[in-house]
Amino acid sequence: MEKSSDSRELMPGRGFLIVSVRTGSGAIPLEGALVTLRGDEAIEGNAIASFITDQSGNTPRITLPAPPRINSESPEGGKPYASYSADISLDGYYSNLYTNIPIFDTITSVQTAYLIPLPEDGGREEDVEFVFDARTGERLRGESDE
Repeated sequence: MEKSSDSRELMPGRGFLIVSVRTGSGAIPLEGALVTLRGDEAIEGNAIASFITDQSGNTPRITLPAPPRINSESPEGGKPYASYSADISLDGYYSNLYTNIPIFDTITSVQTAYLIPLPEDGGREEDVEFVFDARTGERLRGESDE
């Protein structure tokens, strides 16, 4: 049996996502950050869409496929959310990857990304990327791994 790649067939619901990009301390919104969304495959997955943050540091409200809401109403209903990942980058800042961003049918989720500025002295390499699990907040990979 061939596996369908049409996510609308597998996930008839619709959830929503806004990504809010801010400085590491959260005080300043970051305009112009590139946010690239991917499905469950996270790093290896194909990009679904890309967005640039506005002056408030936010992407537009993004509509994404999600399992039907009824899945959350019983233990046998199946997984009640879809998982996505978001790569976030902006010149002058370390890149972040957020995995396991849950999207529920009819719900707007907000994923806040905190970007850390690169040192002005060039002491750190630009290709360092921080990886976070969006559901747990745990840093999976980043500066302290080296």
